[in-house]
Amino acid sequence: MVSLIGKDPPEAINAKGEKLRVAAGATFTWIIQNFKICPEDADEETIKTYTRVYVWYIITRTLFPDSSGDRAQWHWLKLLFFFDSTFSWGSAALAWLYRQLDDACLRSSADSGIGGCLLLLSVWSWERFSIGRPRLLSFNPYIDNGNNYLLPTWAYKWDVVSEPPTDPLEAYKR
Repeated sequence: MVSLIGKDPPEAINAKGEKLRVAAGATFTWIIQNFKICPEDADEETIKTYTRVYVWYIITRTLFPDSSGDRAQWHWLKLLFFFDSTFSWGSAALAWLYRQLDDACLRSSADSGIGGCLLLLSVWSWERFSIGRPRLLSFNPYIDNGNNYLLPTWAYKWDVVSEPPTDPLEAYKR
């Protein structure tokens, strides 16, 4: 990690002073403590490092979270070091979600849990199933001024919603 971002998170130690086995990466707390604000007088390489860490933080919190919930896995950072615009991040996020759902369903280990981009799963299910779907409170057409690059994602439709109904008879209405 030192070669990628110039710093290495401390090893996890328990109360007895024993080294703990944890997933490879850095805690989100450590990332925030060390990379929250880029220095104003930073050179170009430092700005690139802070940008890389910021993108690493974002993708491991939203696109590729795992069930631990407290770590940014280092393998995503390694991909950002050789960042290439031809990477299919959407396909990777979908594959990661499928893998995490499979792991959670199979309970492949004692601490298996759900991970992946659950916002993606939520929007997908709201579009297809009425059960558990929140109520749309308002849907304002997006004004793109004719520029297709400004169009929002489909999730924009679900921006202003209420909680799903709790009454079973209400939940099953079409």
